[in-house]
Amino acid sequence: MIENSVRVLAIEDDPDYVELIRLCLDESDGMGLTFELESASRLSEGLTKLLAFSYDAVLVDLGLPDARGLEAARSVLRAAPDTPVLVSTNLGDEKAALEAMRLGAQDFMIKASSDSRLLKRSIRYAIERKGVLAQRDQIIRAAVDGMVVVDASGVVRFVNAAAEAVLDAPAQGLLGRPFPHRAQVGESALLSVPREGRPPAVIDMRVTEVSWNGAPAALASLRDVTDLRRVEQLKAEVVQRRKLDELKDQWIDTLAHDLRTPLTIIKCAIVDLSDDGDPPLSGEQAALVDMARRQVERVERMTSKILEHSRLRSGVATLAPEPLDAPALISAVVSDFQRAAADRALALDADCAKGLPALHADRELFEQLLVNLVDNALRFARSRVMVSATATEDGSFSLAVRDDGVGIPPEKSDMIFARFHQLGRERGTDGYKGTGLGLSICKQIADMHRGRITAKSRPGEGTTFEVRLPLAGPVAASPGPSDPGACADPGGAR
Repeated sequence: MIENSVRVLAIEDDPDYVELIRLCLDESDGMGLTFELESASRLSEGLTKLLAFSYDAVLVDLGLPDARGLEAARSVLRAAPDTPVLVSTNLGDEKAALEAMRLGAQDFMIKASSDSRLLKRSIRYAIERKGVLAQRDQIIRAAVDGMVVVDASGVVRFVNAAAEAVLDAPAQGLLGRPFPHRAQVGESALLSVPREGRPPAVIDMRVTEVSWNGAPAALASLRDVTDLRRVEQLKAEVVQRRKLDELKDQWIDTLAHDLRTPLTIIKCAIVDLSDDGDPPLSGEQAALVDMARRQVERVERMTSKILEHSRLRSGVATLAPEPLDAPALISAVVSDFQRAAADRALALDADCAKGLPALHADRELFEQLLVNLVDNALRFARSRVMVSATATEDGSFSLAVRDDGVGIPPEKSDMIFARFHQLGRERGTDGYKGTGLGLSICKQIADMHRGRITAKSRPGEGTTFEVRLPLAGPVAASPGPSDPGACADPGGAR
């Protein structure tokens, strides 16, 4: 915005032309502007005034006694970089005037064609244009993206603060020097910019054509996309890992499925060999056959677990929730495991709270969850496994399976529900090695019921797995009592 009073400095050695300028500026322009003119007959005098006073515009002659041609324009532009500069020249010197504009002058005037209207308009436009350029520079300097202006020779002419940060270099180390990257107008490129003490930055550079100080130039817009590229790389790695997991799962599922038939044939042959041996098997032979049978059953359990995991993961398994008598189901499962517990000299007990409401869950999946948790606890326990069931204050069903084993190392606690992940047992402990799918299946079942499963453990003191599922209300008909200890010792064995 132009103030009502405009202060102009004319650096002109022709007193008649200075007077002409004064007369032109004194005339009313209908815009309400008044002009105050000061003059200097030599460049040195004009530069002194520019250092001492502030002006709204400077009119400089390209033919001064102490400066010829563009030297005068360059000197004034250096002395007053923020002040609009107009150059005046004689007819035939338009080339020099245009060159002065490329250096930063706002406009030029031919002395022979000067009049009041043209002079005032030129001054007014020069001030407005300079203001617009100042706003542009302010915006560029404050831009979040780095901005670098490179002239036709590839030399850096402007650098904003963001570019200094992106390029990890101060402006004084860039200005006036060749731009270290190829800046081709209309192109974009990813730059690798070394940074001291840090990994190289990835910079997205886009180049457009601009005019800088009246000459063609290239504006390189720089944006640090290091973090974005890292995120994209991580996404690609995740996608690749998922693809590999899918291929691995498909291969494992196919293998487990294809093993079922030969396993059945081998098991039947072993049973026939054991039952119908003629002549009868010796003691050593019978032991070998029994060992083979146990190993076949072990592989059968592994393949069944793999196929069950595949069924849950693929979404093929459908959830059929119904009101369940949890104490009765717990009693049955604990009873089934009593012989396995006795073989390992372990105590297996259950304790269900009195008056426990019905559990709202899928019967088959809940039994699978319970079997997996008890089986896992027996393989790690030292002397005792406890299964308990209660109703929580928030209205959920809580199933807890506790063992007194070695516990879970803190650094492995985040991995216990991962597929195919197994925790090592103490040296010398018994029990078959599993597939690493049991706890993963438990988590899938809990998730399907919109419940959750957690593990609490202290190394050397054992582990408690707790599952929380929704309750359905009172049990309509229960095959047995639900009192404390009612499901504690269903089989009477230890």
